[in-house]
Amino acid sequence: MDHTLLLLSITTVVIAVITIVLLVVVLRHLGRHRRELAALTAAAEGHEVHARASETSGGAEDGSAGPSADDSLHRVAVVLNPSKFEETDTFHRKITDVVERIEGAEVVFYETTIEDPGTGQTEQAVADGADLVVAAGGDGTVRLVASVLAGTDTRMGIIPAGTGNLLARNVEVPLDDPTAAMIAALTGTDRQVDVGWLRIGDSIAAARSAERQIFLVIAGFGADAEMIGYTDPEMKKRIGWIAYIFGGIRTVLGRSVDVVVQLPDETRHAHKARTVLLGNVGKLPGGFVLMPDATIDNGLLEVVVAGWRGAAGFSQVAAQVVNPKLTPKFGPKLASMDRYLTTGIQVTTTKPQPVQLDGDTDAEATHMIATVDPGVLRLRVPEAKGAKGAKKA
Repeated sequence: MDHTLLLLSITTVVIAVITIVLLVVVLRHLGRHRRELAALTAAAEGHEVHARASETSGGAEDGSAGPSADDSLHRVAVVLNPSKFEETDTFHRKITDVVERIEGAEVVFYETTIEDPGTGQTEQAVADGADLVVAAGGDGTVRLVASVLAGTDTRMGIIPAGTGNLLARNVEVPLDDPTAAMIAALTGTDRQVDVGWLRIGDSIAAARSAERQIFLVIAGFGADAEMIGYTDPEMKKRIGWIAYIFGGIRTVLGRSVDVVVQLPDETRHAHKARTVLLGNVGKLPGGFVLMPDATIDNGLLEVVVAGWRGAAGFSQVAAQVVNPKLTPKFGPKLASMDRYLTTGIQVTTTKPQPVQLDGDTDAEATHMIATVDPGVLRLRVPEAKGAKGAKKA
């Protein structure tokens, strides 16, 4: 009976995954064309409005007639991960042409290396006087660029070119189209967003003294980090984020471990868990919302502590992700999912667990200490719907 239940659960999960994948592929192609047209239209309309405003106001800088001198861009830096683009020369030309035509600003490219995947290049860009630093790459590149810009007045933009592109998805930056993403960075609005910080170690003392590491999307402890570690890099290049599904199959049958969560009020909560997720944003590829209360500018982290037994238990967790109000109506409860909304958290387990930050796997640890830094990153995001009408009024 147990084997039959296991086979039925696995079959159900596989069928659901295949259906979702096919639907997402179709929607991505349709959505890409709509985003390209919308971005180009917004850019054209924005410059028409600015030109009319300048003519009628004589170039006043009171904020009502277009951008002030403080908002103009003179030097745009692009921190580029060349491994994410097949033809970097073509990318250089396209981005330079867009910036020069729309903003008239100077463009400088800083390519990352294996030895320095983004931090040094961003520091140099800031030292060179960049008004806007654009991270062109995956979530790892975005994370390292943000680690330098957090707490400064320098604007940050994103040209997503990774597997998950989770931050870009959550702030609605165009995907799979570098030109549209660059237009969004040039014509968008500034949003002061939160960043998360994580310290890890093999003891509480080691975690407290460890260097803090930034995350903008989700940091994780356990099965999610295992899934990322199991995912084949070549498969990620071929089929994108869907590759994580195949990597995740190996984590389904793992065992939960004892986890203790401590909140800022010093209360402690014991769990049996396969994974602990710390979310600054909550939307996943495919449109799934794992953390509905994880908002990028609310000054809080949403924490999900999830545990399950076998494939049947995992299917119950997956069902709750799709519909948080859904609970098993028959059979045993084989999964648990607890949530916290907090400014910080300490997580402890007696067994070392792998750790990931925005999809980058780190070392194993038994202790995690996470905090949130509210509104310290000045992120350029696409103009909100309805704002164009306000400009024209």
